[in-house]
Amino acid sequence: MQGAGPENLGEYIMAIVGKDGKVTLGSETIVGMGNWSYNGITTEEFDSSTFGSEWKTYKYGMKDGGSVSFGGHYEPTDTTGQHALQIANLNNTPLANLRLYVDANSYYEPNQTTGYFSPTLTTGAATVLSSVNITAYNVGLDKSGLGTISFTGKVSGLMVLVNG
Repeated sequence: MQGAGPENLGEYIMAIVGKDGKVTLGSETIVGMGNWSYNGITTEEFDSSTFGSEWKTYKYGMKDGGSVSFGGHYEPTDTTGQHALQIANLNNTPLANLRLYVDANSYYEPNQTTGYFSPTLTTGAATVLSSVNITAYNVGLDKSGLGTISFTGKVSGLMVLVNG
């Protein structure tokens, strides 16, 4: 419907098809994944109201890059994907090459080589070298189903959307 939506773009808003997503570690697709989630940036919020205030006021502090989670079917032979993530968890290895694909060409990643948050930016703007640490993984089996695995990671810095 024309004129609808939060931005009144005058276009139809189309949903993204989930089947086109994937999770990769570098160029290696993590085998068996069927879902992913990124809960984005939050900012610390401090109440700066004083006695006698009618309305609360706030000051804002540091930003938190959020967290990622993804999961699917357990595949113990996936040495370059699922097993590599388990080893990264064991060794607290920061991952700069974890990608959460929205479609065949666009993805979220924690580390850019171009753009505002690039560690190689030369404009004098603030730069952030970002990564994800796998903080937990869970493996499960059910007598009536397939084995499952899920991963949770903490973002250090910023995830950015790269449109391919």
